[in-house]
Amino acid sequence: MSRLVQQLIEDRGARDAAKATFDTRYGALKADFESRGLAGRVLDEAAGHVADMLDEAVAVVEEHPVAAGGTFTALVLWFLRNPIMAGIERLFGSGRHRNKESDGEQD
Repeated sequence: MSRLVQQLIEDRGARDAAKATFDTRYGALKADFESRGLAGRVLDEAAGHVADMLDEAVAVVEEHPVAAGGTFTALVLWFLRNPIMAGIERLFGSGRHRNKESDGEQD
């Protein structure tokens, strides 16, 4: 029975050490939560993810600058497509308007 008593004492020691470690970590987490709150912790986590994504984006652009430039140019042209088309139409005129005007002139 002394072997079982010795095992019980060792197990209780391991349990007490694990509980002390848990209590220490729990106390630190609770103090941090009380000081920053849930929103602060979520914002910090989100900011960390955004920073990681930005670093990855910079690495991709550094590896493929032509592809990144072409994609950026395509996006700018797509967003400005209506003003560009209106400017071209003003500059050269619309084929539809010319046909209607020329049909009206022939009558």
